[in-house]
Amino acid sequence: MTGAAGPSSAIAIADARPASAARSLPTLRPARFEDYPQIQRLESSHGLLTLSEEDWRHIWRDHPLIDRLGTDWPIGWVLEDGEGKIIGSLANVPSLYTFEGRELIAATGRAWVVAEPFRGIALWLMDEYFNQPGVDLFVNTTVNSMAVDPFTAFGSKRVPLGDWELASYWITGYRGFARAALRIKRAPLSGVISYPAGAILRAKDLATMKPLPTCDSSVTIESRDGFDATFDTFWRELVARSPRKLLNVRDSRTLSWHFAGALRAGHAWIFAAMRGGLMRAYCVVKRQDHPPSGLVRMRLVDYQSVDDNDLLPSLLDAALRRCRREGIHTFEHVGRALPKMRAFDDHAPYRRRLLAWPYYFHATDASIHARLNNPEAWNPSTYDGDASL
Repeated sequence: MTGAAGPSSAIAIADARPASAARSLPTLRPARFEDYPQIQRLESSHGLLTLSEEDWRHIWRDHPLIDRLGTDWPIGWVLEDGEGKIIGSLANVPSLYTFEGRELIAATGRAWVVAEPFRGIALWLMDEYFNQPGVDLFVNTTVNSMAVDPFTAFGSKRVPLGDWELASYWITGYRGFARAALRIKRAPLSGVISYPAGAILRAKDLATMKPLPTCDSSVTIESRDGFDATFDTFWRELVARSPRKLLNVRDSRTLSWHFAGALRAGHAWIFAAMRGGLMRAYCVVKRQDHPPSGLVRMRLVDYQSVDDNDLLPSLLDAALRRCRREGIHTFEHVGRALPKMRAFDDHAPYRRRLLAWPYYFHATDASIHARLNNPEAWNPSTYDGDASL
């Protein structure tokens, strides 16, 4: 789980204390698709938001790298007790990056969870993950406070660009936001109090909020239903303009795979900034609610641009308008002090602090790892890892 975001599909593990009672040592094996029911029950019993079986299988079955990786890529690992019950699991999601003219195969751990009596051997799963062959880079973007020590012990480091313990946001549905905030604080009569509280927040924002700057008339903002060939053209230009930055592949096939479930559910919005018939920037906004409080939240998970002008404000304006129309309570971005996200930092009036820094990386090649310690090598977003899967 990631800070105040509540239960999620993140890497979540409690302290690795020895089991309180002697029991036979579980066995570790690669996960299989038929393990889904047991893995789903284990994840949900520990407060993780789980994927449907269709979306879970889609991660590997329809992955753009499937022809390249084949059956050699483990979908993850499970710990199994003597009766065949899965008492621990860790998923293993591949992705492709470009860096300095070469391709890097990356692995992301997802939903690291172990039943409480067996947490003394939780690191067995992590050891398998970090020692798998054929991986150039480990990227994890949902590391919670209790997983920080294990990740650093296996050589992972914080991404060196931005402040990933902070999130910025707008309130776009005042009464709904107030009701959720009051529920989190366990205030009595939260439904009733939310009316005046929401009105006060709205009045404050009207008086103090800075308007977003507008782009020039040559740029139009379009809402898209999916990722077509214009994203392939855009991706090639992005790589050509940023040859020395680590970039998660964003061609149309990969983007379609990444956001397939969210698009199918109507939980992902795509906005494109067009000039002269060419896409110059885009952003993807994804629904990421906080179920315990009832907060309905959209999160900006990726913004990319190949234009010399800052087109983010116009894209943000389109996203904010839609949030307000559709009854969304907040519009958020996780991570601050990222150069390309300055407009979000400067204009979003609210901040919240996460409980832990969620974004870590480790390269198996020492020279690449050293070069990735340079902030100039990064173009990070929550499109990386599993934070927006």
